[in-house]
Amino acid sequence: MKNKIKVTSIFLFQFFGLFFFVNTIQAHQPFGINDKSKENYIEISDATVSHAFYGEFLNKDEEMILTFKLKEGDTFDFSLLIPNLEPEKVKNANELPYLQINDKKYLPNQTSTFYEPYSRMDLIRIISEKQNIEKDTDIKVRVISRGNTRYVFSIGYKEIFNNTYASGNIKRFSMNDLNEWYNRLYTPEAPKEKINLSIILTIIIGITISLSLIFYYRQDILNKFHNNY
Repeated sequence: MKNKIKVTSIFLFQFFGLFFFVNTIQAHQPFGINDKSKENYIEISDATVSHAFYGEFLNKDEEMILTFKLKEGDTFDFSLLIPNLEPEKVKNANELPYLQINDKKYLPNQTSTFYEPYSRMDLIRIISEKQNIEKDTDIKVRVISRGNTRYVFSIGYKEIFNNTYASGNIKRFSMNDLNEWYNRLYTPEAPKEKINLSIILTIIIGITISLSLIFYYRQDILNKFHNNY
């Protein structure tokens, strides 16, 4: 009887352990931009809940904006990440996006890599901060681009998966959405040919001189032409 109870206890322990482990993996709420033609504006009703916002900048000076409130005693836990793939991983720090949080700017200052088990992605943290909030604060986060880059802005630490706390120009990402975002193939842009001004000036000057000489010696040229024929 004791052995049966022992076996049952081990089975229940493993079952609940697996249950909580799976919930932990799926704890963060993944979102993507719903309509890329509109402003990427997001409101979060509880920024202590773990969220991850997956996006892509196409040009310089694009923005994703998030607004929320944090209360005294809350922890402001946030990170900015990029995929550990090309072209992002080979970019210089000054080509990567940065954060403007209220009046403070956060530039990329890290290159720590890690594997995210739920989405099965290799990512690189380029900014990561954890701050204690001393008084109730309205916070506005701007993720600002400096070129074509995929990025993830993560915030929060509470593992709540079923309730939704984010709204705005976003949609909940499925596993297919995450795979499409992460595994998209990039075709390197063909380098734009730079027009060398000195070459153009040389050609113009050469044509001008040639036409001037032809015009100046036109009579001699005509006489020589007639004499030959």
